[in-house]
Amino acid sequence: YGVLITNEERELERDQCLFISLDLLKIPVSICDYIKRKIKEKFRFLDPKQILIHSTHTHSAPDLTGEFYWPGGLLNVMKGIMFGRNRSDIYIVWFVQQIIKMVEDLIKNLIPCKIAWAKKKINPDIVINRRHPTRQSIPDLGVISFINVDNNNLIGFIVNYSCHPTTLSFQNNKLSADYPGKVIERISQLTNNNVGVIFFNGAAGDITPITTCGTNYQQLDLDKSLIYNQLGTYNHTKKIGYTIAEEALNLTRSIPKTDYYNDLEFQFYLNYFWIPMKDFKYFSKTWFRNKLIYSLKKYLLLKVAKITLEESNFPSFTIMRKKLKMHVRTVIQFIKFNLKHESNSKSISIMTVPGELFEDYGDLFLSESPTGRKHSFIFQNSNDWISYLFPSKDYIEEGGYEPLASFSPVCGYVIKKKMLELFKEIKNKTN
Repeated sequence: YGVLITNEERELERDQCLFISLDLLKIPVSICDYIKRKIKEKFRFLDPKQILIHSTHTHSAPDLTGEFYWPGGLLNVMKGIMFGRNRSDIYIVWFVQQIIKMVEDLIKNLIPCKIAWAKKKINPDIVINRRHPTRQSIPDLGVISFINVDNNNLIGFIVNYSCHPTTLSFQNNKLSADYPGKVIERISQLTNNNVGVIFFNGAAGDITPITTCGTNYQQLDLDKSLIYNQLGTYNHTKKIGYTIAEEALNLTRSIPKTDYYNDLEFQFYLNYFWIPMKDFKYFSKTWFRNKLIYSLKKYLLLKVAKITLEESNFPSFTIMRKKLKMHVRTVIQFIKFNLKHESNSKSISIMTVPGELFEDYGDLFLSESPTGRKHSFIFQNSNDWISYLFPSKDYIEEGGYEPLASFSPVCGYVIKKKMLELFKEIKNKTN
């Protein structure tokens, strides 16, 4: 899925932005850079900084980089790291060709429009924070809406909600877009296929769908395995997807036509940096298990991965030794929409993170955003994937599964630091 937003009045400045959303588990920076390069080769006016590539994170997607090529636990992941590389290259090249065709169609079918947005909190018992069930989280549902300049008819909109696409249980072995696919399907049904829609996942690192675990939050807090080991079915996929779709469509339709803007310019910020394989200095009840996992990754998995990644055409991580430590290269992006309508002007923003962002960090980023919480959107798993991005407090006090699946314990901390530094830079420029 894709949406191209361009300002024809600023043709010389090439003021435009391309958003791409893929029904994939993850999209590492190596593949993102390849996609952007191929788009640039075909469409010279599109700069890589103007392109945002997102994976919805459906767990029912095909593996791309090999580490999950064989289903199962840690041993099969290790097998995948050692022997799974380059097995999906033909598929990667094929779907990138489909992306090029999609972009071509987007360019051919541009429609003059106006833009507006809205956000509200919703959770009609469809999601739960799997690490903190009693929190009873209520994520933001956000929409960015486009209407026809000539007749004010709805053309399409972006949907942004936070939930792991894991309504289908670990027992599922069929390909599926999971609930984001049902969001698209339901909106298409309700609008007679006359309205385009694209889905982007928000800060969903610890936000899980409620399928079979129920809503006895006190019990779930005592036994979190009831959440982690849910046995969701296609009926749950449909229910949750349709619920989000109907809420999003109603929210879009509730936006007054007077709230739409017809003049737009973009500001782009794209920041690449390196994150070290490093642990925090601390001692807690989780220290031994965390340190064991960290040591296993640092001294075994990472050494094996370094060899295999060098032989990969599309490595899952881009790693390098710097100052005696292994580092992973990653990226964050901030896109600011400066909007005008007659004498009125406002700004909204979209920020990206390269992994599965925990709810606490999502709340922090929205609160600190240069455009304010109500006018800011988070797209996780965008332009790269380095797995879970969690606060140090969660790691030190709780431990658990998520640190096992991350590149480094400090990934979330570094992303937080870099994002807040970027916010400060943007605010200083504005002032």
